Amino acid sequence: MNTLDDRIETLEMRVERLETWAGPGQTEALSVNIRAIRADVVAFRGVQKNQGTQLDELTRDVARLKADVAELKTDVAELKAAVQEVLIRLPAPPPD
Repeated sequence: MNTLDDRIETLEMRVERLETWAGPGQTEALSVNIRAIRADVVAFRGVQKNQGTQLDELTRDVARLKADVAELKTDVAELKAAVQEVLIRLPAPPPD
């Protein structure tokens, strides 16, 4: 699969070849389109970079959540043990 840069270079070569066959108006229109495509590529790369930053932030958040859940599991286990100890120490219920 061609990378985006390879595809742009191929397009530029085609434009260069087209300039020898096309009139001035056609090459100008094509040139404007190529500049627009390049601007779109730059914008797309900015979006990709932003998504990478967001993914890094999300990864850190998930790691913190995992640590919090592990701590909660420990707290619940301690709470269960304390409740069990309290239940053991309670006097037996009176007979009916």
